[in-house]
Amino acid sequence: MSNKDKKLVDLGKKITNLRKTKGFSQVKFAMLLGISREHLSKIERGATSPSVKLLFEISKQTGCDIIISYK
Repeated sequence: MSNKDKKLVDLGKKITNLRKTKGFSQVKFAMLLGISREHLSKIERGATSPSVKLLFEISKQTGCDIIISYK
């Protein structure tokens, strides 16, 4: 697994943990974000990268700042 892939998987796990901490199902959280459950699932698995706009919406809906750093 490449470093980029690992970072996407790690980000997906963080998003999953935030969602679960707030008590949202994938369906409910996807609806709040304005995306499909399938798209959210891909993000949470690290299969696709969320847009910056979507990261801001995730931050807004969870009340958590999302800071991503790449070396």
